[in-house]
Amino acid sequence: MKKRVITSLLSVCMGLGVILGSAPLAVRAESASVVTIDGRKYEFGEKSKYEISENTNPKPIDSSKRLDGRVVLNGDLVNLVDTNGFASYGVSNGAVSFSYEFGSFAKENADDKWHIVEDKSKEVDGQKLQSKIGKGAIIVHTSQDGVNWVFDSSYADVLDDDLLVDGFYKTKNIQLVGGCYYRVTVVYETEKKVGEKKTLVFTTNVYENKKYAEVFEFYLHDAKSSDLISDTTLKMALGSTTRTEKNDGYYGSRIIDVKDPHFSWELGHFFVSGYTENTENADGIPVFLKVVNDPVTLWFNLEQDIDCLNGNDRLSINEDTNGYDRDFGVQKTNFGRGTLIVRKTDYQNITSKPEIYTNYLEANASTGANTVVGLFEEGDYEVSLDYEIKNTPRQVKGIDVIPEYSDYTIRFKFSVRNGNCMVYPFDLKTGEELINTSITPNGFRLDMARSRYLSPTVQKFNVSKKSNIYVLDERFNRPAKDGDSYDEEGIYVFTVSNQYTGEKTTKTIYVGDSPIIKALATSAYSLDEINQILMNGGKIDKNGKVTKPN
Repeated sequence: MKKRVITSLLSVCMGLGVILGSAPLAVRAESASVVTIDGRKYEFGEKSKYEISENTNPKPIDSSKRLDGRVVLNGDLVNLVDTNGFASYGVSNGAVSFSYEFGSFAKENADDKWHIVEDKSKEVDGQKLQSKIGKGAIIVHTSQDGVNWVFDSSYADVLDDDLLVDGFYKTKNIQLVGGCYYRVTVVYETEKKVGEKKTLVFTTNVYENKKYAEVFEFYLHDAKSSDLISDTTLKMALGSTTRTEKNDGYYGSRIIDVKDPHFSWELGHFFVSGYTENTENADGIPVFLKVVNDPVTLWFNLEQDIDCLNGNDRLSINEDTNGYDRDFGVQKTNFGRGTLIVRKTDYQNITSKPEIYTNYLEANASTGANTVVGLFEEGDYEVSLDYEIKNTPRQVKGIDVIPEYSDYTIRFKFSVRNGNCMVYPFDLKTGEELINTSITPNGFRLDMARSRYLSPTVQKFNVSKKSNIYVLDERFNRPAKDGDSYDEEGIYVFTVSNQYTGEKTTKTIYVGDSPIIKALATSAYSLDEINQILMNGGKIDKNGKVTKPN
């Protein structure tokens, strides 16, 4: 397998659906797990640099001619009517991977047939690559609107690379939740022997070379994100700007004084919406409480033109080609023009690998627009936007002289918790939900409805007969957890508390088939009252019916 060269500048893009008030997505059609994308094919001469954007010359090859390869999407996809002329797909769950399959040129080895050869150039339609194209290259661009495209990543010398089969690209959640346009460009050079040339006693082969570009464009959107709420509802701003030490992994803190280029203005603001109530934990970190179907959403509002910060054309967001983050453990890479980092810690206190969205500000450069970062379920979250400012206060004949650079971060934490205080028991055999004071001969299991941070406890009582009277015997009193099941006869009392709301809920479930268990569950009598009735000559039948003496 040939070694692949990957140049990654992962962009974060938000499509038209990100901007509040935009039109709804197209009508849903059919579902699929594998989708083949239609594309356009261009033919170029041997000396070309794949000038696709010069769309008057060359023109795409006649559409009746089949593309040599194809781009395939793999994921939980829902076919939609096109969005702004682009093939459009909703994503029901998870990420979508892109793969590419070469066609006939890749399978041909004969010298006198068209076959793929190494292209030693490093440029595709004005885009400089960090490695030679080799035997085929793939370039990915993303866009917010399908008009302005941002370079995302490139993959060189891919003909014999397994990444074509395994998938050369995987979407980010932050792209899908807001909607994203993708452009996949595949380029390669072909060669064919067309004759021989004799010079004195030497005979040399004569070859013809052609270059091709295949362009595939489409739009992907999280199928569930239509539930995003508008910014007119309850919301709370988070984070503040900190200047960090220069080239030190966005670590440390320095005062932003009057001499600082970032003095008196903000790049933008994060805010959370979609919650029912908010509070704070013991450390002063905001806690957002949600109920069923609440889409707790983190947004970012970009307030500045990243090429003219604070109205000063000598201040801009710089491309940090060697950025890293010490707090999040992000190694050196091309951060692009701002990198967004999100890390989650779950209810088991397991901290996941941070999600890293490089070149965030360039891909999200719609000044004044609220763009969604993501939808958040229960958990603890850390967020950081790292960016570098370039200041060019000195110029000589239009040329920057000794530009100055400074690093900044907008960093904050927040938590999301379910605001309910409920536990749901389900019959072990029938699967039906049991309401308070239900009786089941089968036992039951607990369902916390994904409320991972509630504090449930359970008490179990056995009912036994002693000296001709029934008595309650407490067998245990202990914490419970999601998924616990109970099938031994007895009376189970659950108490669930929510530390953030102060609410408590208690439920009692009766397990068993004995007359006394049935009587306690179905009659209006307490155990003491039943004992008194029995001592006076009353009876309990097998169905638990209590009959007083005549």
